[in-house]
Amino acid sequence: MKVLYAIQSTGNGHISRAKEIIPYLERRFNLDIMLSGPKNHLDLGYPIKNHFQGLTLHFNKSGSINWMKTLFKNNLFQFIRDVFSLRVHDYDLVITDFEPVSAWACKFRGVLSFGISNQISLWQKETPKMKSHFKISLKLLKYFAPTKLEFGLHYQRFNNRMFSPIIRSKLRSIKVTQGGGIVVYLPAYDLENITQVLALFPKVQWTVFSKEIKQKTTKGLLNFCPINEDHFLSELAQCDGVITNAGFTTTSEALFLGKPLIAIPMRGQIEQSYNAFALKKMGATIIKKLSVDKTTKITDWLDNPKVIKVNFENDLNYLVDQIALDYIKNKYGAKMIYDL
Repeated sequence: MKVLYAIQSTGNGHISRAKEIIPYLERRFNLDIMLSGPKNHLDLGYPIKNHFQGLTLHFNKSGSINWMKTLFKNNLFQFIRDVFSLRVHDYDLVITDFEPVSAWACKFRGVLSFGISNQISLWQKETPKMKSHFKISLKLLKYFAPTKLEFGLHYQRFNNRMFSPIIRSKLRSIKVTQGGGIVVYLPAYDLENITQVLALFPKVQWTVFSKEIKQKTTKGLLNFCPINEDHFLSELAQCDGVITNAGFTTTSEALFLGKPLIAIPMRGQIEQSYNAFALKKMGATIIKKLSVDKTTKITDWLDNPKVIKVNFENDLNYLVDQIALDYIKNKYGAKMIYDL
């Protein structure tokens, strides 16, 4: 059975998740891999058949989506060409991690496609919803990468089509300690903006990871580090708390390791708004933006750290088994399952 696994390369979460799920898919299927989006700092570690431009969100220095830049930096004509040039009809099944080129190619060509992502969990009927003004945005999000069947990833399982976050194997076996200070990972924020706020806490040890940093530098208790997966996971395992955007992967890993968490959703990013909504209900600290007027809330979090207990089991065997079973059901009909 020939399968195409399509991954969005925007942000590190999709790549981190793909590195975990690919070995399970390879044991089941004859697998090809494609990416769309910008070049990522993390190495996937597997051969890539295609890498398309895709669609990418762009941000301003304070972490909000810059819609004008997003509109003009994305080449919609190239996106359409990529959709019609991708040979999805060469595959029995396309699995997409919220990747739009493959999803729309399947929709136009009538090829069976399954989706795996955190975004999918947001529009599940059982998932708690935010205020009504987000309803339109959520409906539009469903059409970013539409698929025939959906598998959602979420902090909590509200139905049998939802699965626990996919935690990196390295973290499942890592030694967890404390005393390493606070890890800060805010990829949409300008480094100057981050430094301005953290400098107001001169007695706190900070480790900041940023794509702007090329080699490690130190200013007092402020440590600035380039993006490096092994170093990041090591710091995450020994830190006393994490401040990050409300992206699904890093927040999930912080919870898994039992680290107190501040999540800052990117303004205008519907997925992160919903993640923050869910995390707040679970007990995490949420602030709207990283700025000097949020120092009181950060101080309170530092003085009163809260650990949220979770149980993120490794669902990957079950997830891939379910994909194979659902493929058979869709290809041959439910009657064949009962005949077997």
